[in-house]
Amino acid sequence: MQLNAIKLANAVAITTAILYIVCTLFVVVAPELSMTILAGGMHLPDATTALGESSVTLGGFLLGLVPLVIYAYVGAYLAAALYNRSVKS
Repeated sequence: MQLNAIKLANAVAITTAILYIVCTLFVVVAPELSMTILAGGMHLPDATTALGESSVTLGGFLLGLVPLVIYAYVGAYLAAALYNRSVKS
């Protein structure tokens, strides 16, 4: 079975964008809880001490969103292309 690389890449890019937007909204609504969760994931006692205070700006949001969606698209496309090459008979 061959994968449609473009459709898969589109789906992964859109999913990544949605998850990034949800995550950003969570940071805006609950910044302290967000930093606590981040600290736990990074095995830090306090993320604010290690990383400093942060705030969400439109520029920062776009600077994170655009490259992340591009990387997700390219990664999914490459994975599908490599998969398709590996299943050819």
